[in-house]
Amino acid sequence: MRPGRRLWGIVAALSAAALMSGCSTLPDDGELRAMATTAGAQQKRDAEEVRLRALLSRFDGIEGLHPGYTAVSDVCTGPSDGGFKKEATVHLMSCSMSAEAVYGVGGDITEVLRRIGGSDITTWTANVNGPGSASSGSLDYALMYHRQQGVFPQESGGLPMPAPYLKSETGDLSVGWDYPPLPGDLPQSAQVADDHSCRADIIPFSRCVSDPGRPPSIADLRARYGTVLRVSTDSGIYRPYLIVPRPGNKTG
Repeated sequence: MRPGRRLWGIVAALSAAALMSGCSTLPDDGELRAMATTAGAQQKRDAEEVRLRALLSRFDGIEGLHPGYTAVSDVCTGPSDGGFKKEATVHLMSCSMSAEAVYGVGGDITEVLRRIGGSDITTWTANVNGPGSASSGSLDYALMYHRQQGVFPQESGGLPMPAPYLKSETGDLSVGWDYPPLPGDLPQSAQVADDHSCRADIIPFSRCVSDPGRPPSIADLRARYGTVLRVSTDSGIYRPYLIVPRPGNKTG
């Protein structure tokens, strides 16, 4: 039997049992985990991880970026408490994945940002506000922030500028880094946070992978290079790699 047919066979059996016992019956955690670990599900999981790692690997060739670690977080969630009622989620289970790559930055961060912006990694958010201004998420804005030390020119009010970052036009990649704090701010308020909190104990299924297996901390990278940069994939929850639909729903 093909892996995909095995997955849908499990779904059909669970759906039939649920309908026979009443609309409020849902698969238990063990049944959901079985759905998440079929050969067909694993094939989709592997393909998604390859896709995300390929996105992140585009940064490895940027001069001035020194790889620290790559982390992948993979989570499957079950249906809402609405069960099979109209207001319930449209799936029995949804699985999504996200990934991040953290680098130490050698040299001037603005030069590294220019290299990222000038590369063919992706199409970054464009500056649509015209000369003398810049759009958040664009390279123009990031460079303007550093040039102005985080404060708008006096003719623009001299107000603090929002934190800089880069965002791809498709929304699947974002870049953050250590930037100059505003006067009176604590230094850590403008630093990449050491907040990687991937959990491998989420029911019915979750998985965390780090390369290397014992990655350096962000603090270690900062102590070595002075500046830290993080690249994140942002499409995980909006683009599940696996959806098991509810009975009668064709989403999947």
